[in-house]
Amino acid sequence: MRRKIAAFALSSLGLAVAEWLWLTPVLRGGPRSWTVYAFLLAANVFYLYNLIFHISLKPVWVRLAYVGWYVALFLLFVALATGGPEKRWVFGGTHRLLLFGLFLLLTSAFFHVPVAFGLMAIAVVAYMLFPFFADAALALLVVFYLIVLLEVKRAREASNYLLLACFVLGFLLLFVVLFPLVNLSTSRSPQDLRTTLLGPSETAPETRRALWMSLQTATVATLVVLAFGVPLAYFLVRSNFRGRAVLDALIDLPIVLPPPVVGIALVQLVGDKQALGAYLKEYLGIAFTSNWKGIVLAQVFVSSPFLIRSAMAAFHAVDPKLEHVSRTLGARPLATFFRITLPLAARGIFMGCILTWGRAIGEFGSVSIIAEHPETMPVRIYKQFVGAGEAGQHASLAILMILLSVAVFAGLHLLASRTLWRNVDTIWSRIGGSRRRPQ
Repeated sequence: MRRKIAAFALSSLGLAVAEWLWLTPVLRGGPRSWTVYAFLLAANVFYLYNLIFHISLKPVWVRLAYVGWYVALFLLFVALATGGPEKRWVFGGTHRLLLFGLFLLLTSAFFHVPVAFGLMAIAVVAYMLFPFFADAALALLVVFYLIVLLEVKRAREASNYLLLACFVLGFLLLFVVLFPLVNLSTSRSPQDLRTTLLGPSETAPETRRALWMSLQTATVATLVVLAFGVPLAYFLVRSNFRGRAVLDALIDLPIVLPPPVVGIALVQLVGDKQALGAYLKEYLGIAFTSNWKGIVLAQVFVSSPFLIRSAMAAFHAVDPKLEHVSRTLGARPLATFFRITLPLAARGIFMGCILTWGRAIGEFGSVSIIAEHPETMPVRIYKQFVGAGEAGQHASLAILMILLSVAVFAGLHLLASRTLWRNVDTIWSRIGGSRRRPQ
């Protein structure tokens, strides 16, 4: 113990002298200079105290990691230094010195708790290496770190690291996809979003109308696709005829077509100057151009494959033998479909509805051609960006769109995973259906 005390005293004295010589050229006197020097010295001494009296009892690799982190942190701040002859402090300013000392104190406190130390290291990486995107980088790296901790524990228990490797590789793709969205979401304050949506901005009522129009039309489009897409999916799954493969392939055509092509095709069919469009408008009072009906039509066109494919996959998972048994027991085909097939496929169909709704509410290209008015949120965001550029409200509008989509998707997925399917037998029993719970 005496040796440790003597080593600590001599090392602390050496640190004090070294830091004094290091900071002497830039110290100008005054309380601020002495405060910064005292804080930095205290942080280094505390770090040294933990090394001599606590970390020295750990294995060699832990001690090396403790010292290595100090060296890495020091080199990181040196590499990020922006100082020059005109700068008063090294490391690009007083804040660099204070951050260096702060991270030394945090390291000393968290080094005994690996999870907390990892979170602190992520904060250092995010705010030092990605200063302009720190919030987005921190959020995604924290999620990655927490999932990796869980997967490492499971991998050790199962002696199988394949899933961990797959997650690490897959997260690289997720990072590319999510980083722009998270960065955009953190670029505006809640006050900006509130002003954009609720006022006192003059354009707030228009924003609310566009948001409500997007919700309405996407919901109507989803119901339309649900009403006609589910029977089509069941027909394609249970039927076998010549040309079925061609029809099956044509279902995906709206996915590969560019949205402007879809809009032009719809305008050429039901535009006001076209024969069909003029007839519908004159004799039936149905107009598609510059009307919410045109928005729904475009959304139905581009989003229908998602529900049809999901429904087909759900019907494929239903064993046809169950339907045959129902028929042998005297049930009619329609009753078999509603009491056996549809309840068992309901989960997959519902997930298809979620995808369809999401694709419909985000459609812009075809909607902007066939029905630029009334505005939906994607159309309004584009107009704000083109009209006002960087000074416009397009970023706040885009964030509102992201928040809306995330909230609706999270609610629907929660409904699908817990509330709805937990009591699906009760739901179907109330309308006279089967009480069999889907697997």
